[in-house]
Amino acid sequence: MVHRRRSSARLALLTAACVLVGSPVVGAASARTAEPTKQGGTFVVELSTDIDYVDPQLDYLSSGWEIQYAVGCKLFNYPDKMGDAGSQLQPEAAAGPPTVSKDGRSYVFRIRPGLRFSTGEPVSAKSFADTINRVASQELQSPGSSFIDIIQGADAVLAGRTKTVSGVTASGNQLTIRLLRPAPDLIARLAMPFFQAINPTLAADTDPQGVNTFASCGPYYVAARTPNRSITLKRNTFYKGSRPHNVDQIEYRIGNSLQVIEQNVESGTADFAAQGLDPTSWKRLADKYGVNKGRVFISPSLSVAYLAMNYDRPLFKNNLPLRRAVNYAIDRRALLAQAGFGAGIRADHILPPGVPGSKKVNGTLYPLKGPNLKKANELAKGRTGDGKAVFWTSNRGAAPLQAQIYQYNLKQIGIDVEVQQFSRAVQITREGVRGAPFDFTTEQWTADYPDPYDFVNVLLSGDSLRDANNNNISYFNDPSYNASMRSASKLTGASRYTTYGGLDMDISKNAVPWAVRAWGTDRIFVSARTGCFVHSNVYSFDLAAVCIK
Repeated sequence: MVHRRRSSARLALLTAACVLVGSPVVGAASARTAEPTKQGGTFVVELSTDIDYVDPQLDYLSSGWEIQYAVGCKLFNYPDKMGDAGSQLQPEAAAGPPTVSKDGRSYVFRIRPGLRFSTGEPVSAKSFADTINRVASQELQSPGSSFIDIIQGADAVLAGRTKTVSGVTASGNQLTIRLLRPAPDLIARLAMPFFQAINPTLAADTDPQGVNTFASCGPYYVAARTPNRSITLKRNTFYKGSRPHNVDQIEYRIGNSLQVIEQNVESGTADFAAQGLDPTSWKRLADKYGVNKGRVFISPSLSVAYLAMNYDRPLFKNNLPLRRAVNYAIDRRALLAQAGFGAGIRADHILPPGVPGSKKVNGTLYPLKGPNLKKANELAKGRTGDGKAVFWTSNRGAAPLQAQIYQYNLKQIGIDVEVQQFSRAVQITREGVRGAPFDFTTEQWTADYPDPYDFVNVLLSGDSLRDANNNNISYFNDPSYNASMRSASKLTGASRYTTYGGLDMDISKNAVPWAVRAWGTDRIFVSARTGCFVHSNVYSFDLAAVCIK
């Protein structure tokens, strides 16, 4: 799986993906033939390494958000459906659409009655006010805080001047949110797992280490967690909503290698390889079981894989020619090949097809078929400092082999790379700390929701930089670009997307905080006994919907 999530609509990517340069991209998973829904049993999921948190205001990994989709209830949520139908937000805890003021700066939501947490406590408007206040907590350092910059008073809480967000009030079943400016994407932001309802116990806990169990108001709840060993989800017996909840329990086992996990899922002693497989396995399994026919599923995703260059380090600070040189030096073809069958499409700029504003100019900025070392060396000459760099990456999947390719490519322009490997969660935690001692780090981002703000502002705005849990891991902080991002976020309609498309190209060509290498896919392998499979365009594997044959 990938770096912090990001929900996204994948189906819109399909048509464009099939005509672009890169590895084979298979069509989005289609609905399975109708089958009887069976109740009960334990569904077994395997992770090779642990997720970062189960705490809903701290969790920001793809595999973690699959859990959050099963346990959380939100004002608006994505339905448990395949394809486009699963990408359309609909009221969940909200009784209906909000009442919006004429100036677009005040939203009033009414909470429908009858919702309960797994403890039996009722869900109220305060449950949603509490979650926004917890996200804003200076102590917690939630990565969700970058999404509440538009709410009045959030900055005061984030700065530690007060404890509650003044623009959020709750009275009975009425939740009011007042904004600093109109926000066309507010409801989509609030549909992220960070903003699911929380009970008073969790609201009062702002330990930045997070909690390992908590009450929730969705179909399931996190009943137990032993870090690096196991996570257990159980049915919320108080849940009366319309979402499916077929199995009694979902058991996560943590720590086996990808090879052992593959064997377990193929034999049926486990049911789902939640962090994917060894890259070399996908072709064999696709040939054996077919694609989107019951065991192997591959769909395009709104995701981008990139090499971030740390602006806070001497090597890249005020060194635009070298950052450009890196983009000409890397071998995008070889890097993508290491990820295996159906892994994605080679790319050279930020916004993938399917994200509004993405421009159909892939391959016009930097080479996609192999390095241009002549150009790279012209740019790098006299710009490599002492010629040494620290390179951070993951210790699993294709990452170690890709690191070797990067290492070789960068050596060709005079950079001697020291590769340091970490478990995925450790890499993410460490690279998000301001001042972290790396020059390069490899990352992949899947959209939180299908809007260019979630790629450009969230990943590159200097306005949201803080001590820890940063998404802007290149630590790019240019006042001019920060202002342009703020201006773009206020726009609506076609002008919003045209502006963001221009920003994408401008940043990729003229600021160059990253070397983008690919746009990705979602690859899933399940056991033969897995039934009721639903691929969510937003959260990937739908744990709430699954049943055991």
